[in-house]
Amino acid sequence: MFDSIGTFQMKEKLNNEFYIFECGYEDVQPREPYQYEPIDYYLIHYITEGEGLFFIEDEIHHLKEKDGFIIPPHAKNNYYPLAGNPWSYRWIGFNGTFAREFFQQCGLLTDPSNDTANYIYTFHDKGIMDELFANVYYYSENDQHFAALGEAYHILNLLRKQHQEELRHRLTEAEKYVQHAVKLIHTNYQNPAFSVEFLAEKVQIERSYLFRLFKKHLNISPKTYLVQTRLNKSTELLRKSSNSIEEIAYLVGFISASHFSRQFSKNKGMSPSAYRSSFFANRR
Repeated sequence: MFDSIGTFQMKEKLNNEFYIFECGYEDVQPREPYQYEPIDYYLIHYITEGEGLFFIEDEIHHLKEKDGFIIPPHAKNNYYPLAGNPWSYRWIGFNGTFAREFFQQCGLLTDPSNDTANYIYTFHDKGIMDELFANVYYYSENDQHFAALGEAYHILNLLRKQHQEELRHRLTEAEKYVQHAVKLIHTNYQNPAFSVEFLAEKVQIERSYLFRLFKKHLNISPKTYLVQTRLNKSTELLRKSSNSIEEIAYLVGFISASHFSRQFSKNKGMSPSAYRSSFFANRR
């Protein structure tokens, strides 16, 4: 595809949080396997043609066009093309204090939710991914480092969006009920008539079953979640608005200021007025 190899290594970093360390592209010639030296940055590849094998942490992956893989710092790894259909790929090396977190949000490295490792991905729109990787290299080579980083963020955004879609499809039916209910609470908490009974009706399940699902997945009851959502929104208004306590009570869905004050004091350990006073006192 490229009939060549191109590499670029940054001589400066734009920030300490997330920056491009190197980038490049290559038509890889068939070769005997050999062990790569561990690196101290994150190296992500995207395969544009051909196929090959990727070895990491005692796992073997047969990858092809539209697949990609990432190598974290200090990981034992090896990768090479298959004879007869050797791969071509682009790569970008990243580093920075936020790099691991960013890649985890894309579904790569270690998933904190289930403690499983994942070093590979697939992105089917080869045209756009190939172009973005190419742009990172072009802008880097032409000393347009902010533009290169912008294209890199675009890559991460696409991978993160795809990962979020995959997570939504993996949800169990029970988790979908909880997700739907939580969304309804955040959309309707301002309505004083919005109750757990109304919530169960909207989600179309029995109130007792909704209670069990919330306790299982969120370790909290639907009623408590609704009250806490209203109280959390009220703290924002107490800090950022000039509305009176009574006005704030109605704005977040309480039927009276006295009920609001009781719930606030019970959950926050102080009255709404004391909370507001303490917040502004701390700012002086």
